[in-house]
Amino acid sequence: MSSFRTNLKKLAHQIVVLCFGLQKGCADKVEDLLKSHKYIFPTDAKGKVLGDQPFCDEATIDTIRLTFFDGEDSFGAQCHDDFVSVLDENDEPELPVAMVCLIATMIYAILKDWSSSNPPSMHKSNHSIPPPTRKKYHALMAQLYKAVSAIDNSASTGSSSTCDYLDLDAMVEE
Repeated sequence: MSSFRTNLKKLAHQIVVLCFGLQKGCADKVEDLLKSHKYIFPTDAKGKVLGDQPFCDEATIDTIRLTFFDGEDSFGAQCHDDFVSVLDENDEPELPVAMVCLIATMIYAILKDWSSSNPPSMHKSNHSIPPPTRKKYHALMAQLYKAVSAIDNSASTGSSSTCDYLDLDAMVEE
């Protein structure tokens, strides 16, 4: 999982930088993207947010495609039958919400990194753990594993966030 996450973040970082035109000193631009989760929506040629198309922005689409659907041996190709519709009478495949949320969260984290005046380098790895702290790291992660593996998964979070651009009424139902 760790190597998957690291490789995913490297790929997503490259896509996010390219799609949003990020460069040093773009903190204001990034803050605008983060405001009301604007980054999850595509925009038209004039920059108007298309509120009826959440998660259809170029960065999300490209990251999902290149991570899960790139080639015959990809997860998407191998597990095609697992992409089932939430509608009983419809057999059209759809993405699982967890997959979309994973990528949206990754993009959000990358944008948050860029919101500072000192953006991260995509070549620098901050995922390595120095040998003297590995035992402490292991102890912490083992403790967290015990805590989360004992959680009752039937509890719902019940949290919601506002998204000013989301236009549910304008979304297509096809």
